[in-house]
Amino acid sequence: MSLTPQALVNYVLRHMTVTTHYCSRQQHENGYVMKSRVIDDYNFIYVTRGKVIWIISEQNHPLTLGELVIVPPGIEHRAVGITPKVTLVSVHVEARLPGGQDVFQLLSPLRQQFISPTSRLHKYLCGSRDEWDRSAPADVPLFQPGWAHLITRELFRSNAESGLLKYRSSDPLSSAMLEDLDTRLREPVTLGELARKSGFSAQHLNRIFRSTLGVTPLQYRSRVRMERAAALLKDGRLTVRAIAREVGFDDAYYFSRLFKCHHGLSPNTYRQTIGAE
Repeated sequence: MSLTPQALVNYVLRHMTVTTHYCSRQQHENGYVMKSRVIDDYNFIYVTRGKVIWIISEQNHPLTLGELVIVPPGIEHRAVGITPKVTLVSVHVEARLPGGQDVFQLLSPLRQQFISPTSRLHKYLCGSRDEWDRSAPADVPLFQPGWAHLITRELFRSNAESGLLKYRSSDPLSSAMLEDLDTRLREPVTLGELARKSGFSAQHLNRIFRSTLGVTPLQYRSRVRMERAAALLKDGRLTVRAIAREVGFDDAYYFSRLFKCHHGLSPNTYRQTIGAE
């Protein structure tokens, strides 16, 4: 497996939206059989007791304690327990970037993987399971989205750290450009310069970026600058004028206008709001 460029993963983790369709803890004491079905989302199945076989597109995926399988949408699958007693965590989600890109297709995590019992991902999956035992049925919809978000985010983060993600042929260019832009927040950058550096036309470069991330290179740069500015405002050690210079703006008033467009608050109001929390 190729190591997915970190700048690309960082962008995804900052900007993806996780939509939770359903989470459940399935506990079976006298055998388990799931009839063939097709779903519209991504389904994580994690075994915390017993053994099962998940059959996806007629391929067997034997699962034992600590193993996870990801069932993609639109794929026929069924399951059968190998042991009479089986406990599963099931999470149904979608993960998309602001431009609508499917994060699972963009980063391609392994379909089946062992989750270390000392990992955060294991703790989140088991936390979701244990919530069922201490919650009233009416409270289940309240905790599902929080656990699903943590589980999905940690899956991509930990897979990236372990070098288990893959990327498409166009993504190395986007990732290299992201890394370049991340290190040049204080410098002037034009689309023409980026195009010359990449060896592609400006139009093609924009098209690649939009296809991969849902934004153009300069839109990405603007977002990163505003996110960095927000972090510096929260830190509280620099003045607004100094923060403007730190993220590449000589004109503090122009910076303030752009910041308000991005965050909905002026820099000073944003700092006061953060400080009041």
